Amino acid sequence: MKKMYLMISGLILLMAPLAAEAEVITLDKAIQLLHTNNLDIKAKAYDLKVAERNRKTVWNNFLPTLGVSAGSALMMNPGYMESMSLTGPTSSTPSFNDPIVYLGQVDEPAGPDDARMGLDVSFNAQLMINTALGAGIRNYVLQYEAGEISYEMAVKGLEMNTKIQFYSLLNMQEQIKIMTKGIDLAEKRYLQVQENYRNGLIPELDVLRTRVAYESQKPALSTMETQYENMIMGFKVMLGINRNQEVELDGSLNIDTYRFDADNLIEKYLGKSLSLKAMNKNLEVLENTKKMQSLYSRTPTLMLGYSLKAASYNPWAEEYASETDSWSFPEDFGTITFGLSINLDNYIPGSKKSVEISNMKDQIAQLKLSIEQSALQAEVNVLNTLSKLENSIEQLDANKLNVELARKAYEMTSEAYNLGTKELLDVESAQNDLLSAEAKVLGEQFNYLSGLLNLEYTLNTSIEEIIK
Repeated sequence: MKKMYLMISGLILLMAPLAAEAEVITLDKAIQLLHTNNLDIKAKAYDLKVAERNRKTVWNNFLPTLGVSAGSALMMNPGYMESMSLTGPTSSTPSFNDPIVYLGQVDEPAGPDDARMGLDVSFNAQLMINTALGAGIRNYVLQYEAGEISYEMAVKGLEMNTKIQFYSLLNMQEQIKIMTKGIDLAEKRYLQVQENYRNGLIPELDVLRTRVAYESQKPALSTMETQYENMIMGFKVMLGINRNQEVELDGSLNIDTYRFDADNLIEKYLGKSLSLKAMNKNLEVLENTKKMQSLYSRTPTLMLGYSLKAASYNPWAEEYASETDSWSFPEDFGTITFGLSINLDNYIPGSKKSVEISNMKDQIAQLKLSIEQSALQAEVNVLNTLSKLENSIEQLDANKLNVELARKAYEMTSEAYNLGTKELLDVESAQNDLLSAEAKVLGEQFNYLSGLLNLEYTLNTSIEEIIK
């Protein structure tokens, strides 16, 4: 038993590290998890599913309206004739004292026992056809196409946000490393200063100043770590990862820089913009809806109908006492009807339907202007993005040079301080300059990557395709 206990304990200890092992997340895996687990994408997929079902079942517009109705009534006095034989006198001259001498018929009212339960059943079918039917069918197709664009916009937008968050987390990781390195250097310097103070080489003021510099960096690091934890938690939620699962990001902020020709990008790729595609598709839907409303209100509607009716005064009778008790059907097997109808009031200027159509014309004109304005704004956005990318490239080159200079200055200042020719304040200043330069490089790399991702989304084209 003891051996078994030890074996189980050993297995648990071996499996514990596996259970706590962090899941490695690359950018490609993050996008894959987004498509698989993201709830917003799943919700949008249902909208597209509804539009697709409407498009595939558009044939149901040609189905007639079918109906069956039944009714019953209790006939308390259907009425019928009863014959009665009467005897009369044999004499030729009747009198009041003589017996009744003639034969006749008397109407006898029916009693409660003669009541009848009536039942009738009818079947109706109706189909209405208008020239607007074709435009109505096309509306389902256009709405599905608009749904496809809307779904693609949602997915591409979430993909862009996922990539930006991924690189933002990498940036924060590197910033935390830089801050941690600065605190480690400050701690080492503080310990060295303490040793120098104990040996009587420096005054106590230097010790206090070094400790202040060391301790003052800790709150900023704690704040950065809290921000990182909050962001990584939101990242997990977006990708559908359990919040208790540890994750390790595998990626880099290092990327090649590119320069683009603005006019070439706008001419070749701006037309692929999803926002412009969505607005143009909405314009198609609105124009087709106006056409459908115009046809429906100003062209005749053909009405086709068929009806069949059966009736009985006593359908539950085992043996029909009379012909009226049995089921009766029309001899012509139903009635077929044809008809045309048109609303003449729609031709009156200022009528409700006429005003609705006029309003739709104005909405179409307004939407066309909005599309034109959005296209111009998209061009401006592309130009602004390219300008920011150019600025990031220049800033990156300058910041990378500053890092090399700051590192050399820090090394020389540290050597000078050890030789006694530089003050402690000079060393701390040189260290801060180096850390700041390294942080600026990381920040500018993130800005450049964010700009590239925004350019991809605006043009709906990957950078790999653009730089071909």
